[in-house]
Amino acid sequence: MMGARRRKIASIVMPVVLLITSFVLLNPTLPRAVASQSHSSILIVGNAEFTPANGVTGGTGTASDPYVIQGWNINVCWQCPYYGIEVANTTAYFRIFNVTVSSLITAQPATGILLKNATNGRIDNSVVQDESVLCCGGIIVDSSRNVVVNANNAEAGTCNNFSSCSVYDTVGAYGSTNVTISGNSIRADASGNVLGVRGSSNASILNNTILMNGLAPIGAPWDPSNGIVVSSSGNVKISQNSVRDAACSAYSPAKSMIVGGSSNVQIFGNNITSSYSCGSGILLQSATGSIVYHNNLVNNSVQASDDNPGKNQWDNGYPTGGNYWSDFKGVDNCSAPQQNICPSPDGIGDTPYGFTSAQDNYPLMKPFVANGSGSGGPTGGITLPVDKSPDSRQSSS
Repeated sequence: MMGARRRKIASIVMPVVLLITSFVLLNPTLPRAVASQSHSSILIVGNAEFTPANGVTGGTGTASDPYVIQGWNINVCWQCPYYGIEVANTTAYFRIFNVTVSSLITAQPATGILLKNATNGRIDNSVVQDESVLCCGGIIVDSSRNVVVNANNAEAGTCNNFSSCSVYDTVGAYGSTNVTISGNSIRADASGNVLGVRGSSNASILNNTILMNGLAPIGAPWDPSNGIVVSSSGNVKISQNSVRDAACSAYSPAKSMIVGGSSNVQIFGNNITSSYSCGSGILLQSATGSIVYHNNLVNNSVQASDDNPGKNQWDNGYPTGGNYWSDFKGVDNCSAPQQNICPSPDGIGDTPYGFTSAQDNYPLMKPFVANGSGSGGPTGGITLPVDKSPDSRQSSS
């Protein structure tokens, strides 16, 4: 009797053991995500200082195996150095990944993450909270090259020009080459630029979410934050960004996008919106060779301006078209480059959209849509709605 019971228990237990064993063999334990650990400010000057003592958690400094600084939580405290992480004078490949840098209140100007004269660096999936009044930027790339700033969350508080900093950008690239700033969520409350590029070349600003959330008090010695500002730079691409002015200051309205003293800047596929019909959209100031098309400009008090007539282009010709302007009052009855084949609507306004010293010859009747693939040649993945496509024009004519 007892033997029969044991055999019965064994017949039940053995399949269970085999099932568990097979599950373990076929499903090995995956490495667990490393929780953020506190770390003091990190300073690396020169390749030799990529060491564990300086927060390096892995890598050998090559393109396929970069040095990694990962998983740290750094608080720039009251009397701390002026940086959370600084990498300077390096040529080795490195990656700053999944770190949090906070400077909530400091006794001196502070920068969250600073790359200075660094090459082959990447900053991604990190959080920078620069909420101190005395702040010198969240993520700053200075005099560097071959750098990617991707998928970070950067926030700046009420920075102001009481500090000794020359800039107050939440994310910035200065005097740098081959820099890509993409897929970031960036916010500023007051003063400075949310994203600034100055004195740089071959820079790409792609698919970022830019929030101007500042409302400077009347009479305050600082201004509300501006959005994307490019100055004294060349060969810059600004595409598929969402720029929103979420506050309205009658004292000093914010500007969503400024290109000043720069050349060969492509601005296409961006959403530029004001929540309160306030501020400015795209401003070209002493710019040359810039092309602006397939952008949505919605509810800005000044949708656009260009002080260099004839030196820039505000559409991409026909049939690609120009931009969508929320205040465009024209109609669409005709088609063709001269809009003289009627009736044959093509999704493009029959008359230009004019503004200060310039015009969009082919304003879109509806907002553009993006296919999200990043393909599509010079339009960078931007496609027009069905009623604006060349094929639909041929079928309707």
